[in-house]
Amino acid sequence: MEEKQTADKTRLALRRRQAGRWVLRAAGTVAVLSVLGIAGYRMFFSGASGEQAQERQPAANTALAAYGTIEKTVFGSGEIMPASQPAVYSDVDARVAESYYELGDTVKAGDILMLLENEELETQIEQLEYDLQLAQEEVTATQTHEQYVYRQLYDDEGDPRFDVNTGEPLMGKYSNEITIRAPASGRVMAIYIEAGDDSLAVYRDKGAVMVLSTDGRMKVNLSGLEGQSLELGDTVRVLGDGVDTEGTLISLTRRGTEATVQVIGDEYEMDTPVTVYTEAGDFLGEGILEINKPMAVSSYGGTVKGITVEVGDQVSRYDVLARIVWDEIPLYLDNASVLNEYNKARVELENAVADRAALTIVAPCDGLIASVDVEEGSDVTAGTQLLSIVEDAGMTLTLSVDELDILSVEPGQEVHLSVDALPDAQLTGVVQKIAPLGNTDTSVTTYDVYIELTSEDERIKGGMNVSGEIVVDSAQDALLIPTDALQKGEEGYCVTLADGQIRDVETGIMTDGQVQILSGLTAGETVVYSIPMA
Repeated sequence: MEEKQTADKTRLALRRRQAGRWVLRAAGTVAVLSVLGIAGYRMFFSGASGEQAQERQPAANTALAAYGTIEKTVFGSGEIMPASQPAVYSDVDARVAESYYELGDTVKAGDILMLLENEELETQIEQLEYDLQLAQEEVTATQTHEQYVYRQLYDDEGDPRFDVNTGEPLMGKYSNEITIRAPASGRVMAIYIEAGDDSLAVYRDKGAVMVLSTDGRMKVNLSGLEGQSLELGDTVRVLGDGVDTEGTLISLTRRGTEATVQVIGDEYEMDTPVTVYTEAGDFLGEGILEINKPMAVSSYGGTVKGITVEVGDQVSRYDVLARIVWDEIPLYLDNASVLNEYNKARVELENAVADRAALTIVAPCDGLIASVDVEEGSDVTAGTQLLSIVEDAGMTLTLSVDELDILSVEPGQEVHLSVDALPDAQLTGVVQKIAPLGNTDTSVTTYDVYIELTSEDERIKGGMNVSGEIVVDSAQDALLIPTDALQKGEEGYCVTLADGQIRDVETGIMTDGQVQILSGLTAGETVVYSIPMA
């Protein structure tokens, strides 16, 4: 629709330009009619033929040559738009939790516009914080145990350190025992280590020394479903060895052939085979009961001295899960490699924290909400436009000008503007710049001319249609007569005076209605011209 309206405006501009040129191309015809008008004028004043003569002759007009202002303009049309309408995007994958503003609301820079949520991001940050803690311990572990303890007990000058609370010396407080702590709150679902194990060897074999469930849920993935009429949110029955519970269908993909069932509660043994039925008792499929949001507990060296938890226990973040004894030799000899791992963990955590901060969407500027592109509860990905704001920075205008007129347009020229929706609005502007490439539509080529507005009207809104007359030439105190009074002579233009005399004239600026006379006439002289009768 917008393209059609733009094309219609362009064609209207072309018709107006062509109509103006038709007047000039028809000047010879007007000149002939003007001569006939003079003949009629003379016959009228010589008393010839009365009503019969009047029927044969065109009407005669007269005009005084007078001083005035003349402007030659070029037509253009376009839409007035906000000078700045920044869009606000999501930097992360998330879900829209809350939206505080609606279309047309006023906002200030820094106002909170939306809140996004990403539960997995919080779990990821907890894991990264734990990984960074372990990486820090690895850096420390590149020293021998004696070096580590010494640095805890003595400062850089060799003086003993004291407990800041009791004032007692720290001597004897440290041993070669360290702990494995919970990276997040949750339920212990699996323990792979036991006393005497090399914790690093177990970690390399299993990918974890323990596994936690962090959200209190479990799930079953089903595949190969056929013929069932399923919908998201359906309640199903989950049965297995020690398992008899309800579940909810939370995912349905591939035309209903794959589904995920979520179970509220994580008290069941992980990796238990289960069968899933509809509420009506119809068989749906079989799968393995898994942890919905598992978190691996890591360890990078030492001999397991003891374990402080059992499968099924609920733990809080940083709770001690196991105790490990260090050997006296360095656990890590390649300090540079360990430092690289530490820096990598630190950067990953910083990026995740930045993503969490990006869940709060704030206004980048003062202005009005121009569009709200997402709804509460909708999922968005990084790069999704959330909304846009019309900044308090005025309006801008681009006019489309026909290719046959564009060569007369230059930066700095004044523009008179009219708004279709506001007939009484009087706007002015100045040509700012001209596009170097044209736009071709249905064989009509136009060029974009960028206008800087020099006046305002608070009633104007973005998207309103505007017509503009660009002043490409003008003169003040110019001697003017109607353009219709010009006749084409042998060497240029001429006019007919009231006494019948035909006089050559030199013309200047010419428009559809008036023409500037540079020589050949003086102010106050009367020219006679005719307009054919209808």
